[in-house]
Amino acid sequence: MREGFLPIGRLVGLALPPLMMAAHAASSTGEHLAFTVGCVNCHHQTDKHIIDAPPLVIVKTYSLPEFRTLLKTGVTKGGRDMAAEGSVMGFVAKEQFAHLTDGEVKALHDYFTKEWTAEMGAREEKKIPLYFKRPPR
Repeated sequence: MREGFLPIGRLVGLALPPLMMAAHAASSTGEHLAFTVGCVNCHHQTDKHIIDAPPLVIVKTYSLPEFRTLLKTGVTKGGRDMAAEGSVMGFVAKEQFAHLTDGEVKALHDYFTKEWTAEMGAREEKKIPLYFKRPPR
């Protein structure tokens, strides 16, 4: 073998760990955003009498372009303008989520469509009595 050159198998072996780390980073970015920008809080950690947001598994029904439109404009895939209806999601989309990058929107979409489950949502909802200082039902 010529000096300074690696066999192709070695090159592939060197490339795999960064690719796997990039995939994990996208996933962890989506998870991080889901908890820090308030998705989980509004949809699963707030009493439904305060904010009656649907479970986040609804994202599984949205394509990435539809989800991007929802987050950036507050308009659902069915064409409902949530801000015009006075929905919190409509205002949050226009005032806060509109500033998310396309990469951040994709990371959130990937997390909710590939990793988020109804069981995870139910686990978060069990925290509501703790957050609102009420005994569990």
